[in-house]
Amino acid sequence: MMQVFRSLLTRNLLALLLAFFFIISVQAQSTPGLLLIIGGGYTDTYNGFMQYAIANARNGLVKILVLPVPYATNAETITQAERNQNLKDAEERRLQIEGACLRNVPADTSCEVVLVPLFTRSDASDPAILELFSHDVAAIYILGGDQAVAMQALIDTPAEQRLTELYANGTIIGGTSAGGAVQSRTMLAAYRPNFAPENALFFGAVEVWNTDERRGLPFGIQDAIVDQHFQQRARMGRLISVITQPDLPHVGIGVDAYTGVVADGNWIRDVFGLYTVTVLDAETYHAADSVRYVTIADGQPPLISVRNVLLTVLSPGDFSYNLQTRVPYFGQTAYEPPPILERTFDSLRIPSGAGTLILAGDISDTLNNNGILRRFLDITGKANASILVVADGGASPAANQRTAQRYANALSALGAQVTVGDGEAVPDNIDGIVFVGRDASNMTPPAWLRSAWLAGTPVLADNAAATLLGSFYAAHGPTPTGDAEQEEIAVQRSFVQGKTEIKEGLNFLPVTLQPQVLADKRFGRLFSLAYNHPDQLAIALNANTALEVHAEGARVLGENGIFVLDLRFAERTLGTNNGFVIANGLLDVFAPGEIVQPEPADIDAVYQPQPTPQLPTLTPTPLPTSTAAPTLTAVSSTIPTATTFASSPDTATEAPPSDQPPYWLVAVLGLAVLLLAVWFATKARR
Repeated sequence: MMQVFRSLLTRNLLALLLAFFFIISVQAQSTPGLLLIIGGGYTDTYNGFMQYAIANARNGLVKILVLPVPYATNAETITQAERNQNLKDAEERRLQIEGACLRNVPADTSCEVVLVPLFTRSDASDPAILELFSHDVAAIYILGGDQAVAMQALIDTPAEQRLTELYANGTIIGGTSAGGAVQSRTMLAAYRPNFAPENALFFGAVEVWNTDERRGLPFGIQDAIVDQHFQQRARMGRLISVITQPDLPHVGIGVDAYTGVVADGNWIRDVFGLYTVTVLDAETYHAADSVRYVTIADGQPPLISVRNVLLTVLSPGDFSYNLQTRVPYFGQTAYEPPPILERTFDSLRIPSGAGTLILAGDISDTLNNNGILRRFLDITGKANASILVVADGGASPAANQRTAQRYANALSALGAQVTVGDGEAVPDNIDGIVFVGRDASNMTPPAWLRSAWLAGTPVLADNAAATLLGSFYAAHGPTPTGDAEQEEIAVQRSFVQGKTEIKEGLNFLPVTLQPQVLADKRFGRLFSLAYNHPDQLAIALNANTALEVHAEGARVLGENGIFVLDLRFAERTLGTNNGFVIANGLLDVFAPGEIVQPEPADIDAVYQPQPTPQLPTLTPTPLPTSTAAPTLTAVSSTIPTATTFASSPDTATEAPPSDQPPYWLVAVLGLAVLLLAVWFATKARR
């Protein structure tokens, strides 16, 4: 009998070996999955999402779970009416995702797209719901909504544990908008009350979750912070305000709407969809360590002032970025930032004999006793200066006259003697000229203005008029509102080469300028100007902000910061969508009162960080006993912190059910069987 057993083992040794390695290969799907971060929208990125989901099919099945948890308005409880409406809306997305799967799947593979009815913490521990998170799931798609509510519903629940386990074993985790935001462990939750894009550069504008109790998904990106709808909603200011804070990751990933990117370990790569992904690095050149906090007015938080933020822009194509080394790649070519980079801003000086120049980003809503107007009158040196006001770019000549008269009234109230001109000639004995424009696409650069300025007359150019005074300008009007498609064309499509009409300006200074970049979402125009004229600084002016330029240099005026985008040392190319691709641009933010001059970018520099301003502590009411939103208290701390919220005692430590034995146990048993088989086979040959 023993001889027969040995003979069977010998003949079947190969089969045993194959079986052992099959078991190991199945269990070895402990290679983590990919993260697919989508900045917003759905249909434009479904095909890109499906490319990875289908490649991750299990036994010929592409099983996708659709997770609508960001739809909920409260993490603890929602009404049945809200649940029904959420399920109805989510079912529409499930059908879209299923359709995209069926359109892309090969003939020998099938699709199964399942809607998971998870909205609250109790849902996240429901055994029936947890059963849906099976090991044959190829991908999970998290819908958009509110990332803060989503994480309050998921954190430290069996559902989150199950998500973590599936990701660790190769399941792809994707999501759009809020579903993308949760994919960084440090999570940008929302603006704080009374903050929005236009004042996001003020310290404390953003609520950030970065504790064990308040965070994004635990397996999300560890060394960077994700922001979504990035250029669509002008979120450059808020991401800079976050990555420059101490004790937070100093790298930010801004994913635009209708655009996705793959996060694979330390890499982000393979942008898909329509537009771009922006990476901001405040670590390499120690921008976060050297950040300044500038007080603008009593009772307001300070404004962030920062230098040498490294900027990378990725578009679809063979482009990637290593989050660990902070190095961008075009194909296999790495573009490491120089160890030391010295810059000058010599272009921010007026020619000898020219009048002082003030370039404003739109003061039209704050003309009464405006500080920038007061400064301009001071420059003229006369208490009752004679000022010419000219307006252009309005809907009609009459509209231009009305605009000019508003500025004239404000100047008159400050003591000036004002003449409203028609833009054809300059009267004699003028002490200063105010040139105002609303719509750059409806303006002609006035040649007479340059002559007067070079002869020594100070000039204040506001809004669209300011951009005409640069070497080149974007000939576009204000961003459309009320029409989502037209807004997309104006805001996001301007990151695609050729979609911004660029014309030659008056070249008062060899720079390019763009007003209202935050309030009117005009970063695409700024980037178009910088990309096409990388030898020149691109300066972004915000509303109620101005740049005063004289023979010695320039300084910031007003109530907000300005951006200086410098691509003189950057690498540039285009993606397959003709979108901008930039490696190692530099971005600076200057506050009012500061001289606009660069600082050396030095990888080895050492800074003594400025003390972090104090802000009210975010103190949310513990969950699940209350569903109230977080409120501000009068308690102060150096960094905004949050109290923990209670996990349900029934679910906090409950491990998710598993339908597979542990990997180590299978490996040990398999190895034991293999060794036993080899021993019997050896004995049989003797």
